[in-house]
Amino acid sequence: MRYRRFVTVSESSSVDIPELVSQVLTLRPEKQFWFRGQGCASRHLVPSLWRRMQPAPGQTEVTSSQVLDLETRLLTRFRQRSLPYWPAGYPQTDWEHLFAMQHYGLPTRLLDWTTNLLMAVYFALDHDRSRCECGTGACQPTIWILDPVKLNHTNPRLDGLPVGIMATTDKLLDQWEPGVADTQFARAPVAIYGTYNSDRIAAQSGAFTVSGKTMTPLDEMVQEEGVLRKLVLTRDPDEIRTQLTLMGVTRSSVYPGLAELAQDIASEEIR
Repeated sequence: MRYRRFVTVSESSSVDIPELVSQVLTLRPEKQFWFRGQGCASRHLVPSLWRRMQPAPGQTEVTSSQVLDLETRLLTRFRQRSLPYWPAGYPQTDWEHLFAMQHYGLPTRLLDWTTNLLMAVYFALDHDRSRCECGTGACQPTIWILDPVKLNHTNPRLDGLPVGIMATTDKLLDQWEPGVADTQFARAPVAIYGTYNSDRIAAQSGAFTVSGKTMTPLDEMVQEEGVLRKLVLTRDPDEIRTQLTLMGVTRSSVYPGLAELAQDIASEEIR
């Protein structure tokens, strides 16, 4: 099966949250939608490992073998030094470590998504324009909407197979797993369920895509129409933040912890 050129539906919208929810409900996913909030409309959908890597000396681009070698090293270092912090008997598979690495800020091939639209809106607004890589200071909050089942159905390695959203126990996912041989490494990304091994991943209704050897951003890859949509929000951010708070989406609900809870209480009581 050949890919058809992927058409990203990019729209600027001044909708508030009720209108945004209404728009999403008019769409027809094969199973469910995943959402990703980004603070800048110019940012591409690339995992953190892609953003951090540089070509080896004498090369013009990063190679897939270079990616796999660095990933293996990062996993090894993380496993060596994180063991004292895990509960006794906690499973220690490469996948579980990869999700933990993503959560704690180590670069990985994973890209974070959420099954909760309001969480994505929060992340889109939680953005420091002065530190954005675009360098313009004119960032616009953006919501990406992914049909994860359709993404997997259009993956060449899964062509014709009755797959949905993949789990780390699926044998077919071996082509994307950490430590895969370069000759077996799949090219295009897939949507997978992750391990909820932190309170934040659970609170944020986390989901993931995991990249293969192709380093092209997801939003620039060739895909079937309807896999991915982009919505740029132009409504007053403070108005949307107020709506989120009224619906119970606050910093402590997104990032569970005493420090975040203290911030929420201060915001509520000190005006």
